[in-house]
Amino acid sequence: MSVSAKLAAPLLLASLVLAGGAAAAQTAPASGAITYGNWIVNCRDRSEGKKACVASLRINDAKTKKVALLWQIGESAGGKPTYVVRTPLGVRLKDGVRVALDGGKPHRIGYLSCNERGCTAVGKFEEGFAKELAGAKEAVTSFTLVDGQVVNVALPLDGIDKALPALKARKG
Repeated sequence: MSVSAKLAAPLLLASLVLAGGAAAAQTAPASGAITYGNWIVNCRDRSEGKKACVASLRINDAKTKKVALLWQIGESAGGKPTYVVRTPLGVRLKDGVRVALDGGKPHRIGYLSCNERGCTAVGKFEEGFAKELAGAKEAVTSFTLVDGQVVNVALPLDGIDKALPALKARKG
């Protein structure tokens, strides 16, 4: 596989996962979206007759009301469970994004790309992490700005225990 093909596959993955919830990040949830606490599960029909479903959590900046952090859980084009975290621009890409559940060891995912909306990190959403997340009481996502400042964002997990099973059931 060429370097460009290796890079193109994850970019396709990120665009497909983000496509399911990008509209939700800008406007009200699309028709058919179901809210579970702080999480929105939304499905869209794919051309192959299958559904692409995404569970989304967005954190808005209190001052600007713009999306400060977007976390989406879904599947890649190949059907692999994955999650995407979009942070603001101005981050140190080599440090990636870290997600710590209940004060435990952080799960690190690497940045894949940046555009005018922010920088996107993509990771495998493994079964163990899914179970840990569903039972977690608190989560903190952290990333490092280019000046070295670490930003910690507390993630409200209310509803994740219902959103994850709904995500599986709705894609059916």
